[in-house]
Amino acid sequence: MTQATLVLEDGTVLRGRAFGAVGETAGEIVFSTGMTGYQEVLTDPSYRGQIVVMTAPHIGNVGINREDDESSRPWLAGFVIRDPSPIVSNWRAAMPLDDYLRQNGIVAMADCPTRALVR
Repeated sequence: MTQATLVLEDGTVLRGRAFGAVGETAGEIVFSTGMTGYQEVLTDPSYRGQIVVMTAPHIGNVGINREDDESSRPWLAGFVIRDPSPIVSNWRAAMPLDDYLRQNGIVAMADCPTRALVR
């Protein structure tokens, strides 16, 4: 397991594990409170260059498919989640979330206390 670190402008440091592409990224932290729709968030151009924190605890259970894209590619600079689903359970899924993030070079962090982060 590769450790991941999120450092905020005020000096707050949060630790988790690397998920998706491994590397470094920078951007404005924003959050999404939706219980569903993580694929739409990933491919929504309005999130360009931002690090998106998902506040719903479980992300990735339906995988990724091409029918739910908002655009042809992901736009965000980073993705932070609490509990990634190890199992994809949707018949439309073409790949797991982790594979999609890796293929598209999106640096992500899992096992992060996301709700505490957005308070």
